[in-house]
Amino acid sequence: MACCGHRTTPLAVVVVAGRLLAGQSAPGHVLENDHLRVVFSVSGALVELTNRVTGHTYVREGQLPPWRLFYRTGHGYYQPGDALDVEISPLGQRPRIELGQDTITLSYADLAARSPRSDQTRSLPVSLTVKVHLERDQLSWVCTVVNREPEIEVTEVWCPWLSGFDHLGRGPQADVLYWPEAAGRRIRHPRAFLQSLPGASLKLTYPWPASMQWFTLNNGDEGLYVGSHDRTLMTTAFQVTSTSVLDVAVIKYPFVRPGEAWSSPPAVMRLYQGTWHEAARFYRLWTASWLPAPQPPSWIRKLAGWAHPQLGRKGQFGHYRGSYADYPSQWSAARQAGLGALIVFGWVQQGFDNRYPEYEPDPALGGEAALREAIRHVGAAGGRLILYTQGQLIDPVTPFYSARGRAIAAKTIWGDDYREQYAFFGSGTFLELMRNKYFSVACPSAPGWIEQLESQFEQIARYGAHGMIFDQMGGRPPYICFDPAHGHPRPSLANAPGKVANMQRLRQRIKSHDTEFAFVIELAADCYLPWVDITHAWGPGFYPAPDSFGELLRYTYPEAVLTNRSDTPRDRRAHYGHAFTLGLRFDARLADLQDPEVGPYLRRLCELRNQYADLLLEGRFVDCEGFYANNPRVAAHGFLSGNRLAVALWNPEPTHQRVEIVAPGYRLRAIERLEPRAVAYDEPLGPNEVAVWIFEK
Repeated sequence: MACCGHRTTPLAVVVVAGRLLAGQSAPGHVLENDHLRVVFSVSGALVELTNRVTGHTYVREGQLPPWRLFYRTGHGYYQPGDALDVEISPLGQRPRIELGQDTITLSYADLAARSPRSDQTRSLPVSLTVKVHLERDQLSWVCTVVNREPEIEVTEVWCPWLSGFDHLGRGPQADVLYWPEAAGRRIRHPRAFLQSLPGASLKLTYPWPASMQWFTLNNGDEGLYVGSHDRTLMTTAFQVTSTSVLDVAVIKYPFVRPGEAWSSPPAVMRLYQGTWHEAARFYRLWTASWLPAPQPPSWIRKLAGWAHPQLGRKGQFGHYRGSYADYPSQWSAARQAGLGALIVFGWVQQGFDNRYPEYEPDPALGGEAALREAIRHVGAAGGRLILYTQGQLIDPVTPFYSARGRAIAAKTIWGDDYREQYAFFGSGTFLELMRNKYFSVACPSAPGWIEQLESQFEQIARYGAHGMIFDQMGGRPPYICFDPAHGHPRPSLANAPGKVANMQRLRQRIKSHDTEFAFVIELAADCYLPWVDITHAWGPGFYPAPDSFGELLRYTYPEAVLTNRSDTPRDRRAHYGHAFTLGLRFDARLADLQDPEVGPYLRRLCELRNQYADLLLEGRFVDCEGFYANNPRVAAHGFLSGNRLAVALWNPEPTHQRVEIVAPGYRLRAIERLEPRAVAYDEPLGPNEVAVWIFEK
């Protein structure tokens, strides 16, 4: 589809204060320019938000001021008698409202709050300022909290909390929510969708499972962008709720202690014209001002995908599958399929997902000498072998945990470890019903953890591997850590800032050893992409599903090398066809190469990728921009390199589909199909069939 940006008109700010607004019994405060109009009531409620370019009013039923606070009694670890999650509601609060030429400020000298020990309301010595700045088609929100109460800590701040959102002008059924969960979700008619969920809401933490700090509502012609422009990488949540209308919120966890003041990084709302791509470009422009682009080695940019074997690994509970000596033949199978690397998970004596961070070659698989020799053979045959380690989990039964891990583990507000469960089971019932394999989670800011990660790299490098993966390093919930010994300035600044610092240090160490060595992490978040070479991703967008929308992350960060991922796909060909058209590198099972239906399909996709690597692998993913596809049932995505454009097609439908591509300014040079033969441009695509159209200016 063709995409258009927003129109630019001269800036002319008009401030109207204290006048009577139509349909209201009390005066309101107005900020407006050529792009948008914002109206606050005298109680501080946002009662109107209008796109003046399109004439559409988005907020019609706003009743509440655009904020919400929570506090706890005490601070640090929970103590008996502490009260948690005590709300400071904006209802009944009377702000002092100041209007500037392009700013409105809501100020509350003291807030009224319910006492946690009674139903009575008291005046709390906590002041709040909400400053809203208007510029072109954007509103920037900054919230400042000053805590003068010696017995509480302000834990949670919602700002903006936009209530009463109606629709974008064509009815709620035309609106689409583009939600940054993993690679992305596309949720049509979000009001109806949300009302089908428990609590009628979606919540998402960043970084991960949100891969980015923004989302948008869009109807194809215009949209509302909501973004947290937070370079501190504080643990953040986004929420969209549906009642009769929509509420949206950006949520921070500042933990403002007695005597402290805290100001939020700006949250930005933008009323733009065009498709969701305009919102993605706007967010990317902001992140590009402080996040560098990824710089993977050339062989990784040209990587069609990797293979991972079932053989040559040991399971969590001691099940062996082959030996290290299998790796060269497994690499040979991957190479013949057109894949560029072999990634191995359960290579350690301890077994996969067991006794982390212990990683020792297994004598039963051949021992260290056999491991080294297998890696050497793979390299001599032109291959790359990537070995697995964990980047976050610590097994509490290990000597490491007793000696150092307990101190490193991220701590909950109750002072114990965060715990995650990963347990496997076979055909029996004991492990299925009674599995209780738990892991503690390292706080990335804790002293000693980066040294442990570096030691894992040193070990893998000694074996001669060509890369390594740090599992979970790019994700899992961004745990808020309360251990004061870890040195993070606030509990909510423990996770992402610590991970970024660790990745920067690891990258420097890895690349000083070998610039070609692959630094791989699992799970995708944009703040980690610049420091790694490959992200082994998981979640919506990385596999085909009705609301899966990998275009969201791929278009925003086309330079990032991301794999596809689906642990139990029903249709393996759809799994690879989806990845092919999005430019996701194949996370291929070696078993699929032996499958009589899936194997030839995957080999042909790799052949096409390698034949047109400059476009399909190294080209810039442009989604649907620059060309038109006349059949929306067929996935069609473009890859641009110089004066050449490739459009990758995949038919996810169970029936044949015809599609025609028109690329203005380009000449069609070739059409490649699943079967390598001459075809007519309008020959239909069969189910799961792919094609590539090559254009040149």
